[in-house]
Amino acid sequence: MSAIVGFLGLDGRPAKAEELERMVEILAHRGPDGRAIRVKGSVGLGHCMLHTTPESLNEHLPFERDGLAITADARIDNREELINLLILKTHQPEQISDSELILYAYRRWGEECPEHLLGDFAFTVWDPVKQHLFCARDHFGVKPFYYYYQSGRRFVFATEIKAIFCYEDIPKQLNEIKISDYMLEMFEDKARTFYMNINRLPPASVMMINKSGIRQREYWALDSKQEVKLKSDTEYAEAYRSLFIEAVRCRLRSAFPIGSMLSGGLDSSSIACVAHDLLMDCDKKNLHTFSIIFNKIKESDEREYIYKVLEKRNFTAHFIEGDQVTPFDDLDKTLWFQDEPFYAPNLFLNWQVWSTAQKSGVRILLDGILGDNIISHGIEYLHELANRWRWLTLAHELKQLINQSDLNISLGRILCDYFLQKGIKPYIPEVGLQLWRYLRGYPIDQNVNYLRIFQGDFSIRIGLRERLEKRYKYDRAQKSGRRVHYNSLNNGMIQTALEVYNRGCNAFNIETCFPFSDRRLVEFCLALPGNQKVNRGHTRIIARRAMHQILPEEISWRANKGNLGWNFRNGIKNSKEILCSALESSDSILGTILDIRTLKKMHTRYEKSSAVEVESMILFLFVVLTTWRNRLETITARPDIYN
Repeated sequence: MSAIVGFLGLDGRPAKAEELERMVEILAHRGPDGRAIRVKGSVGLGHCMLHTTPESLNEHLPFERDGLAITADARIDNREELINLLILKTHQPEQISDSELILYAYRRWGEECPEHLLGDFAFTVWDPVKQHLFCARDHFGVKPFYYYYQSGRRFVFATEIKAIFCYEDIPKQLNEIKISDYMLEMFEDKARTFYMNINRLPPASVMMINKSGIRQREYWALDSKQEVKLKSDTEYAEAYRSLFIEAVRCRLRSAFPIGSMLSGGLDSSSIACVAHDLLMDCDKKNLHTFSIIFNKIKESDEREYIYKVLEKRNFTAHFIEGDQVTPFDDLDKTLWFQDEPFYAPNLFLNWQVWSTAQKSGVRILLDGILGDNIISHGIEYLHELANRWRWLTLAHELKQLINQSDLNISLGRILCDYFLQKGIKPYIPEVGLQLWRYLRGYPIDQNVNYLRIFQGDFSIRIGLRERLEKRYKYDRAQKSGRRVHYNSLNNGMIQTALEVYNRGCNAFNIETCFPFSDRRLVEFCLALPGNQKVNRGHTRIIARRAMHQILPEEISWRANKGNLGWNFRNGIKNSKEILCSALESSDSILGTILDIRTLKKMHTRYEKSSAVEVESMILFLFVVLTTWRNRLETITARPDIYN
């Protein structure tokens, strides 16, 4: 993980070294192994270096070759393929850095070069012939890219927003729509930030900037119509296993100790076991594992399963006590690194893990997030069985699911509910549903619980009700299993989560790698037929079949999953002073957006019952938002708590 910054004067103004120096200095935490700038005419590029891969040890950025200048935060996974395609066989592969490969690719394919790259990357190339700055971001947005564009005047970009604000005349103006999106957990927009005029380059996108303007396009997209058709369950499992092992293998390229998260679940256990075996095959050092345990909140503790994995291999295990911290610990420090309010209720737990990993010398940390999204639980396959009136098959699958779960519900009851929810409800007019809600004592307006936390004038001004109704109608509409899977992968929530992780672990000089974000694995999983996602009472069946000889049986076939929500809600309930302080200190600007009186009533109710999960999340988001707002003007001031 490194950092990139840059400036392009669109009106001919020269780039200034002192401004670029300020940008790289504010991102010094991302570049312990060196910082540098390149200023030439109206173009300025900067870089903060964190060594991770063997090739990065001799990498120097920004650099120029044949007139092209590049700065990059990148890990390229298909190095061997690119070296062959670009006819670089006469070079020693270990001497070719990832940024050099990108520059060779740009020289060969121009604006189409990202289509040939696999891995995580955000980079810019200044092309003096075309007189444009070319920018690109990886397929899922693992590497961040923020920018400020002032038409006809300047373009400023950086890995973190705080570096952009080193230009003091760039306004720190709140984006009200983003605030409403945040409180409503709406992630559809992939470009907007909490600051007006500061945007994100969306994942899988390229952007060209010159004096004539700015041009952006998507270079890759998932195909929701493609389907993989193999002959047997065994072939499907073998194909998945091959892709998964490769997704882990290409993320093990490191000059430093490697770590892996280990929760005892299917995803993290699969990554840890495969990574361990690959490292042992290469006679490399042992794999460090990092597990969060809970001594007080037993409902969140997964030690039983963690130990099952640790018993099978010789890991160097580290344990972090999760119930010793609360969601608001180190909040000021966290927000300085995040730059924006974050939607990550368990970030405080990751913060402890990253700190422990850093002390262990780890710079590459594998993480299993996104596994649920990528593989998919596949429950929608059951909906398709119902829609096709394949009730015998549906009954068989539901019976198996009941047997695998702790539910004490009859098959007849499940089938009846299924028929009502999936066979009848989608065809009932909205007015009928409103009448049904009224008769049962529920609010007629489906969106009233969301609207109540906002000021009425604000809701009207931004068309909040219309936006909520649009989301409700879309959620209610009938969709195929593959379409639901596609939507979960194409939702901006994935990008948001990856950005939060990136900004968090950079505080500890760690690069977090996500095998489940591998494009090849994602495309394969989306194209699977429904019976490879749910079968014989097991969700995510293809991963279970593929890993059953690699994982302990108790892991590969476990039906339950640890619930961190118990620890989170307990932490919220034990943070009364912080909640009260936020409710009293919310400024006039947030007061014109949010209904503080409603939030205070919500807090009072929550104190009486911590079981209200929705309200605990709203209160958490509000505290984070208020704390961020109160320190907004000091975003570029490195706080005393930095060290």
